[in-house]
Amino acid sequence: MYQKFIILLVIWVLVGCTSPPTAPNTAVSTTAVANTTTTIPDTAVPAPTPPGEIPPPQTGRARPPPTKTAGPPPPDPALPKDDVFLYPVPSIYAGEQVTFQVVAHVPPNVDPQTVSVHVLVDYQDVAEGTLSARNLAGDAVGLFEWAWDTTNETGEHLVHVILDRYDTIVEGDENRDNNQVELTVAVLDPASLPANERNATWVMAETDCCTIHVVSGTAAYRDLPELLVQVETAVHQAAFHLEETLSQKVDVYLVDRVIGQGGYAGNAVVISYLDRQYASGGFEQVLVHEAIHIIDRQFAPDRITFMAEGLAVWGSGGHYKPEDIDQRAAALVALNQYIPLAQLIDNFYPVQHEIGYLEAAGFVNYLIDTYGWPQFKLFYTDLTADDAATMSQAVDLNLQQYYGISLAQAEA
Repeated sequence: MYQKFIILLVIWVLVGCTSPPTAPNTAVSTTAVANTTTTIPDTAVPAPTPPGEIPPPQTGRARPPPTKTAGPPPPDPALPKDDVFLYPVPSIYAGEQVTFQVVAHVPPNVDPQTVSVHVLVDYQDVAEGTLSARNLAGDAVGLFEWAWDTTNETGEHLVHVILDRYDTIVEGDENRDNNQVELTVAVLDPASLPANERNATWVMAETDCCTIHVVSGTAAYRDLPELLVQVETAVHQAAFHLEETLSQKVDVYLVDRVIGQGGYAGNAVVISYLDRQYASGGFEQVLVHEAIHIIDRQFAPDRITFMAEGLAVWGSGGHYKPEDIDQRAAALVALNQYIPLAQLIDNFYPVQHEIGYLEAAGFVNYLIDTYGWPQFKLFYTDLTADDAATMSQAVDLNLQQYYGISLAQAEA
């Protein structure tokens, strides 16, 4: 069961480098829903565990060690030990399929896809490939799904992850000493799994718009009948705002982990749903937001990030909660927090989250209120990053084509 969730979790880290996997065909109980209340089997819910003892309060607190000052990045491909991740987390139990995620430093003069990656367990190859696209921090990421079958592998194992194993990069990888990581990995006895994890299964339920996936014993499983209505309502709201009809059912995964700001959308929608949700309280807003990301690809598969996030906030009526988008965007100016649009468009995600999303939504709201949805949809559909050297220049070019104004004029 954990294999599927871990792959979904890793996809968020990759920021769209890969697509979420489809549901496995085994160990899944299916419930059909057709505008009726769903009955959830009680047998799938693990018995509650008694609370542990509360530790005594600390009488003193040790001073934490000073934070290390970050040094300059290496001039060639390098693989820090802390940037190799094995899933599932936090522990691996015999019988699980292990996924490896490699986050490597690759300088701008080296194409990540030319950097080979080999993964060995106990000196036996289990995976090979190359790094792929860069993440938001500029590091190159490689994902090797379900590469190591740990059936009957209880005990400690030696794992090696090697970049450019055969030294094929002639220029740009002068220091090969930082190309390899060695890890000792413990594979635990599956009999030691917590009861709620040992008995957990994926449960699916169908609505008119969607296939909803939850894990037994979680908050989403407990609240599934109500969530089916919420998901259906949110997706229909998104489709209504975009004046689109769904071309196919949407896979929606409701997971008991906090993912980023509460969810993401790739080929499927993944939303955090748990009792201690600390990222945001606007579950319905996040549902609509992510549904818009799915539906708008039907007519704008190559839309740029700034416009996509602005449209999603506009269509959901606010960010985390219903709000006046114009007032919120204007407040950024009054607070001296406003970021020039060209700068924001070209470097969207590293900007402070609420500022970037509200500015993008304010820009979308201005265009739709001033010129109408039909013209905006044409503009949105045609605008791609390939239209100019930078994304802000692409926006400027398309503003002139569809509205007769420049980006500077729209911002004034």
